[in-house]
This record gives sequence, structure tokens and C-alpha cells, in this order.
Amino acid sequence: MKQNIFKNFKYFTLLYLLVLVIDTFVKNSDYKYSLRYITKPLLVVLLIIFFLINNKEKYKSGFCLVLGAYILFFLGDILLIGNDTKLKFAIGGTFFGLAKVLLSIRFTNTQDFEIKKLLPLLAFCFVYMSVIMLFIYNNLKFYFIPSLCYLLVVMMMGQFAYLRKKEVNNTSYYLVLFGVFFSMLSDGITFLKVFYDSKILYHTITIMSFYAISQFLIVVGIVKETSSLTKLKLQRVKSKTDK
Repeated sequence: MKQNIFKNFKYFTLLYLLVLVIDTFVKNSDYKYSLRYITKPLLVVLLIIFFLINNKEKYKSGFCLVLGAYILFFLGDILLIGNDTKLKFAIGGTFFGLAKVLLSIRFTNTQDFEIKKLLPLLAFCFVYMSVIMLFIYNNLKFYFIPSLCYLLVVMMMGQFAYLRKKEVNNTSYYLVLFGVFFSMLSDGITFLKVFYDSKILYHTITIMSFYAISQFLIVVGIVKETSSLTKLKLQRVKSKTDK
């Protein structure tokens, strides 16, 4: 693939969606145990290449955090291919949890905030976590603490993504925020599938679709990120030019 595919957002989006459709087909066919080792990790590989080519903070701490996170996602994806077991889910979830911790650190900012501004998000996270736990609690047993820790990490990432509001441009903010929301949907359905009902909510399509969309939105959001300070400087330059 030529580099200009990754520079052209429209072409890259079409390529990514094509691979997602192929992976969904493979996952629901008799070939999933072999070809999925190519199609599923390829989605993350495409995002890593897109990030490496288009990001504006090469070799800085933020760059390393994002790259490290997606390497962990890549490893987790490979591990979770094939027959699902609770042990594989726990190990794969560890990779995913560590990746989300790295992204949470990447989303941290210096903005001061009042607790009341976080109330809507905290209420949403509380309901999200409570509903999932309500369904899966009796089946968790040994996996109760790991599952609780993972869900707390998921909510932490949501909190830091939410608090980027005045620190970055709106495009980046909403792409990342919606990406985190789709990630929570994917995680929620995955927990319900593993610990409650193995046939719930068309999981063979919904889990991977929400996961892939979330990863795409988060990476694109990070790439399109402009700090509020840089945005202010650009507005001032434009204002002087117009005069």
C-alpha cells in the first residue's frame, strides 16, 4: 500500500472499513481460526501506520503512549482469536486494560474542573457499571476483582477523554469522546457475552464493529488534535491577517 493512502483520510477510511467488513465475514465463517489471524490484527496495524505517518508529536511522550497502547491492543487482539475462554478473556483483558491506562495518561490535561461538571459523566458510568455487574455478578467468581478493575479503567479513560473539552479543538475532542463511548459499548457486550449469555446482542457482529469504530475514532481524534493554546494563536494570526 502506498503511503498516500494513509495521508488521504477518505481513502484510508474506505480501506479500514473494507478490512472490517472482511474480518466480520471471516469471523462468521468456517475460516475464522486461520484467516482471522490476518484480518483482525490488520485493523490495528492500519491504525498504527496511519498514526505514525500523520501524528504531529513524533517521539514525544504522547507519541510513545499511543504507540504503546496500540501495540498492546494488537497483542490482545491476537490472543482473543479462536475459542473464547474466561482465562483467555482475562489475559487479553489485561493487555486491553494496560492499553487503556496508557491512553488515559495520554488524555490527561492541566485543566482545573469542578466536580459538578463531572456529575453527568459519573452518573452515566455508574449506571453503565451497575447494569453490567447486575447481569454478570453471579458468574464472575474468581474474575470479580479483575473485572471490577477493568471496568474502573474503562471509566477512568472516559473521564480523561471527557475533561479534554477546553484543552483541544472540538474535532479531536468529539472524535475521541465518541470513540471511548463505542469502546464502552464493545466492552459491555463482551462482558455480557462471556459471563452472562454467549448469544447476546448479535455479539459476532456488534462487539468487533463497535471496537473497530472506537479505535478508528480515537486514533483519528488524536491525529487531528490541536491544543487550545495553538488554536488561540492561529485565531490571532488569522484575525491580524484579515485586518
